[in-house]
Amino acid sequence: MTHRGDWTGDGLEDVVARVGDEVRVYPGRVGGTLGSPVRLRTGLPSDARLVAIGDATGDGRTDLVVSTGGKLWLYENDWTHRPAVREPRLIGTGGWSPMTLTAPGDADHDGRPDLLARDTRDGTLWLYRGLAGGGVGARTEYLHGWTTAARPLLAGAADADRDGRADLWATTSEGTGTLLFYSGGTSASGEPTDGPRTTVGLRSWNTIRALS
Repeated sequence: MTHRGDWTGDGLEDVVARVGDEVRVYPGRVGGTLGSPVRLRTGLPSDARLVAIGDATGDGRTDLVVSTGGKLWLYENDWTHRPAVREPRLIGTGGWSPMTLTAPGDADHDGRPDLLARDTRDGTLWLYRGLAGGGVGARTEYLHGWTTAARPLLAGAADADRDGRADLWATTSEGTGTLLFYSGGTSASGEPTDGPRTTVGLRSWNTIRALS
């Protein structure tokens, strides 16, 4: 499940989810409820993981990135037939199977949304910079030590604290299971990275199965 942007044209944020082999959009409603789902696409493999990355192509509409079979695909928003997506376009040719994906927004302030990918083998979190047209470019290390045991779930928070930097949420296995907020920062070399952390949830977050 993922969320970011309006897929139906009513000005409200919607939720996108994979149900079986389908990608569905659940329209947002006034008051925070969800409407009946609309199918965007069928035939997704069982290992498919998706994230609403934001406006990857520069057309003003939110798009989807899907990881499956070790590859990364861009599903562009087809606004003319909304809610709908165009045929997927390959933007990552290999090595994506062990990655946990999340969308931080525009972490490097170049006007394009970026992608965070956690390598579940060693806990390294990589920042993939968004390219013009919707692809992803060279990666830089965002942080390390975020194994699935130490930080079970993570989610890009965009600029949640309005300081102009991309932020991040993460659950922990510490104590009774806390929720942490990481305010975005900048490394000594000027690269985007995690900043100060704040505990915003005191307990039971280790029982949560998904964070988006």
